[in-house]
Amino acid sequence: MMKVAFEYADVNGVAGRFNNERKSAGKDWLKSFCKRYSLSVRNPEQCSVARAMGFNEVQVTWFYYNPKRCCLEKKFPAHRKFNMDETVISTVPQ
Repeated sequence: MMKVAFEYADVNGVAGRFNNERKSAGKDWLKSFCKRYSLSVRNPEQCSVARAMGFNEVQVTWFYYNPKRCCLEKKFPAHRKFNMDETVISTVPQ
């Protein structure tokens, strides 16, 4: 994670005290950066076989085609469109 932070800072010209030899940011800098931008590191969850097999070109194409077709048919105004994600939804049964 500290190497990724270093690369990000290097590419975007972010000033900071970095270890150029090891090409990594310090723990304090990374902690402050994550706190400032409300970022957190999450552990990946297992993916079911059915879900993995369902992730193919046909399904992905339909996934993007359906909302587009719906918006063009119904002519929803911009303020009626919402972006939602599934960051708090567990896909693995406990």
